[in-house]
Amino acid sequence: MFKNNKCDSDLRLEEVIFLGNSPEVISIVKANAFSRIFEKVKNGFELMGGANFNHDDSVVIKPNLCCIKRCETGATTDPKVVEGVVRYLQDEFGVSDITIVESDGRQVLADMAFKLLGYEELSKKLGLKLINLSKAPFSIKTFDENVFVKKIRIPHVMKDADWVISIPKIKTHTMCSFGGAMKNQYGCNPFAKKTIYHKKIHDAIVDLNVAFKPNLVVVDGIVAMEGRGPTDGIPVKMNTLIFGRDAVAVDHLIARIIGINPNRVRYLVEARKRRLGTTNYKIVGTSLKEVERKFGNQPRQRNLYGLLSRHDS
Repeated sequence: MFKNNKCDSDLRLEEVIFLGNSPEVISIVKANAFSRIFEKVKNGFELMGGANFNHDDSVVIKPNLCCIKRCETGATTDPKVVEGVVRYLQDEFGVSDITIVESDGRQVLADMAFKLLGYEELSKKLGLKLINLSKAPFSIKTFDENVFVKKIRIPHVMKDADWVISIPKIKTHTMCSFGGAMKNQYGCNPFAKKTIYHKKIHDAIVDLNVAFKPNLVVVDGIVAMEGRGPTDGIPVKMNTLIFGRDAVAVDHLIARIIGINPNRVRYLVEARKRRLGTTNYKIVGTSLKEVERKFGNQPRQRNLYGLLSRHDS
């Protein structure tokens, strides 16, 4: 669909997982809320080997805007990270056709999220388009190989994009262990009543990644979330950005970073079986040991919009 698109037994936590030849390269960069994010983003892309954007490419960026909670809570993507990616596209490659997308969901309407979470302001500042996928023109495509979600509305903006960049948060998830790049693409589905997929959420995540597979992933781990994610957990300051081309590999790494066995996450196991991505990757930049931490299981009431966060020790 998109142009340019390019679980086993338990694995020890080591810098390279060798399951074949030519491992994917994933870069890790340390950054905090006060960093010059553009420089960190540029460094992250360069470490992973760069990306061959053309000035006339059409680029779609999918942040995680699942609720009306600011990025400091760990629930939603930091607009500063998105701004860093946009400035990289504009300044380094002259890309001008950039669209930020989100769809309506149970907890939030995309238009409201754009307005209240800083994306409307960002779009005016940098000349970006904002599209609510639930209101966008679409066509219906049938994916016979899918397990659960076979007929999917494909917004034209997604179908016509040269690049789709997923910018998720690092956070635990009460229904599917954790949220990362693959769970973020679940939100590309313009159908607003996504709760109907919860009964088979792992299958739905994989099916929707067949339809909306990203070309690049930039993970916002500046403030993550542990406990009752994806919206009601506790913010955790990790000061980390992760860059990769393969959503399965990136999610496999996120699971390891937060202390979850990726080989026991069903949607990751199924994604690899369906050859959606690889778990053969090499980490460059900041080491895994510098960023890994075991995420806990904390009560819902303690997330007071980022005021009670668990700081780095």
